[in-house]
Amino acid sequence: MAKKMLTKAEKIINKTDYDVIQKSEPTVPDREKFNLGFLELLSEGVIVIDAERRVVGVNSAFEQLLGWSESELVGRPCHLFFGCKEYETGNDFCETLCPLANLRIRQLKKDTVHYQDMSMSHKNGQRLVVNVSLSPLELALPDKAVTADSYSIMVLRNVTDTKKQERIQSEFITAASHQLRTPLSSIKTSIGLLLGTTELESNPILQRLLKNIQTSSLRMERLVNDLIELVSLQNGQVKMQPQVVEAQELLLQAIKLNRQRLEARNQLVKPVQPAEPLYVKADFLRISQVLGHLLSNASKFSQSGQKIKLEIASRPSGTGGNNTGADEVVFSVKDEGIGIAREEQPFIFEKFYQAQVIENTAELGAGLGLPLAKVLIELNNGRLWFESEPGKGSTFYFSLPAARP
Repeated sequence: MAKKMLTKAEKIINKTDYDVIQKSEPTVPDREKFNLGFLELLSEGVIVIDAERRVVGVNSAFEQLLGWSESELVGRPCHLFFGCKEYETGNDFCETLCPLANLRIRQLKKDTVHYQDMSMSHKNGQRLVVNVSLSPLELALPDKAVTADSYSIMVLRNVTDTKKQERIQSEFITAASHQLRTPLSSIKTSIGLLLGTTELESNPILQRLLKNIQTSSLRMERLVNDLIELVSLQNGQVKMQPQVVEAQELLLQAIKLNRQRLEARNQLVKPVQPAEPLYVKADFLRISQVLGHLLSNASKFSQSGQKIKLEIASRPSGTGGNNTGADEVVFSVKDEGIGIAREEQPFIFEKFYQAQVIENTAELGAGLGLPLAKVLIELNNGRLWFESEPGKGSTFYFSLPAARP
């Protein structure tokens, strides 16, 4: 039996590492002395690690997840067992990118929870994709208190199947979208040529039908482009181009992008900003795209003649819900429209979801604008959220890291 276990272990660690494991002795107190019985109350896999990255304890869910027993792990360095790698790139975490080291830095900024998708080795050699939440842990011993920054707790959730399904879905969407581009281009060209002929002047019915086809093809083209862009962003294929930007420029660009719509609906945009200019570090084109979309939505869901408020404000670290450890600038778009029903609010950022409130089908979108906006904001190290009250309007907010000019 011991020989069989040796064979499995050697699939994920080399002979030198295995000798280290065999010779090393546990150097931390028993699980009971650390009062780690609470770990068994958690359904997810949990591991506690000390400042030297030695295992203090695990729960049974962790043992089932990765195959290693607590007796094999306690007191030994975690890097000898799990071969942690960054999920997106495959880079080895243990040498330079360990999230535990990242956690120590975040503690200094009062941002004490770190989330990470990573690839880890099961004892049998299989690699699993896990979503990990890391946080400092304060443990109490009978003879002394242990400081909170001496230990870390990691909660692991197996997302291997979820990531596989997401990859399959992304590949299908990308392939289908690219295949649709060619016939759409042909349809657009043909309709454009037909609408340019003089014969249509005497046939208004045919002219109206062709314009309907043209409008639908343009809408389909936007859908295809948004799909490709969303999948590319989620897969890390598109890189942001951050630069220091004055926040007011983003507001002006969003208004410029929507000027024709706003004038057609006789809607007034009221920009609100502090006396001193604010600056952010972000991709100007991408954030302009997000702010322009939020303003377009505010116009779409508001009646003609109503006001829309665009505001930028500074929010120092530790104030107004800012727990990022750094100063930030908050953008908001507030409308006086119909608002979002409470039962629909949890689904607003899901792909293809559309609020069931638009009577004019010409205003229907593809349900990709807000998911795309959320991804773009997060790629620029920001957050996107909203508040809404049915019948009174909605306010969409996003924050970006503050910068100096």
